[in-house]
Amino acid sequence: MKEGKNGTFYPPFPVLGMASDGSVFVSCGGGGEKAAKEVPNVVQAHRYDEQTGQMSTIASLDTGKSVVVALTFAGGALWLGSSGAGCKVLTLSVEKNTIMQLCEWTSEVEGKGPSQNISRLSPSGEIVACGGTDGVVRMYEAGKLDCEPPLKHKCAKNDEVLDLDFSPDSKVLASCDRTGCARLWDPATGEQTKCIDFKHAGTSVAIRMLRYLPPQEGQQQFIAAMSAPRGPACLALYNGDGSVVKQAKLDEKPLTAIALDTSAQMVAVNFVTGGKRVYSVPALRCLKKIENVHDLPAPCAAFVGCTAVSGSGDRSIHLLSCKKGSSAGGFTCGSCLYLLLLVLVMAIVAFLLMRIGMKGAILSEGEL
Repeated sequence: MKEGKNGTFYPPFPVLGMASDGSVFVSCGGGGEKAAKEVPNVVQAHRYDEQTGQMSTIASLDTGKSVVVALTFAGGALWLGSSGAGCKVLTLSVEKNTIMQLCEWTSEVEGKGPSQNISRLSPSGEIVACGGTDGVVRMYEAGKLDCEPPLKHKCAKNDEVLDLDFSPDSKVLASCDRTGCARLWDPATGEQTKCIDFKHAGTSVAIRMLRYLPPQEGQQQFIAAMSAPRGPACLALYNGDGSVVKQAKLDEKPLTAIALDTSAQMVAVNFVTGGKRVYSVPALRCLKKIENVHDLPAPCAAFVGCTAVSGSGDRSIHLLSCKKGSSAGGFTCGSCLYLLLLVLVMAIVAFLLMRIGMKGAILSEGEL
């Protein structure tokens, strides 16, 4: 992988999906079925050293004519990939530097050209949830995931499923779809228990992505990312019952991806403009930002330690360090405010000195 400047690396394929276990991150993408010979469809595992800034590819899997467009970490050595109309189960061995496919099954069966967008394993390890273009959330009995799992629930049909996440206790599955709503499902019955929408300044803004947080004093919470087709982009913190705890408008332009760090204290957000920012959780205060790191909108993000990683179809991966005191690859929002304040103070001092000089000149002319 070719190394560029300011935390940018250039893999030989368009990056479409990304996930991390906190220490290693895995990327996926390629040229698709028709361009597989010219641009291979691959899944690659990478190790990044935050101290030295060095990144290396430690394992790679050629997925043939099928391109993996999304990834999630499923715990242990397991990773779930969305490819075509189905779900792939992959296993990564860091010691042996290998990625292998364990099994694959079809999860999208309705409509023209069905495609899976997302799959997740519950924290309990008992259920795999999948969703995509046919608008149906499906839950499977996970088992060992070394073969196709049996279908447990086929939920009510809505619009295209964009994202999924389980609550930490595995008792709730949250999804969001192209209706703009977030839906809460009971994994025990497969029934919808709640539909949640979002309004900014009185206007509905579609919920596109969501992630559950570790429970706070027994209270379930999740963070959701909202974006209208032309903006704005917002973040909101919700209680488990769907009530908004805190919300923040991020930008006038739409967002394209979010990721939580393993401690759930930071959330990285990619924007359609090619920039990205990191916000604190639960305060939703901007910690770091950088603009124009991708020429195309970056559809995926992940964290390696305190480093926010983003990938784009322009064949680039960017790493933004979020360690305290670090400014590599970007600017802290606090430092920007400090610079603005410093410039303002200097301007005021210059203005006062100019006024004093003018008054001195007037007095001198009067004495003459």
